[in-house]
Amino acid sequence: MQLVHQAVQAHRHAEAQRVANVLIKEHLDPNQTVLNLQSFSSALVAALEAARMRGEDAAGDILTLT
Repeated sequence: MQLVHQAVQAHRHAEAQRVANVLIKEHLDPNQTVLNLQSFSSALVAALEAARMRGEDAAGDILTLT
């Protein structure tokens, strides 16, 4: 069960990183300055992961089959 949980977490993190990269590319103008893009991206990934977890908490645990 722990391995499944780790795999799900890794998949969620990779998905959040992908979405964050798309959002940054689509919504930040090349002329805009972000002082620390790495920190901005990390914060965006964390916010996306937290939002997904809140959504899953509201919908119930997707891994619970009983």
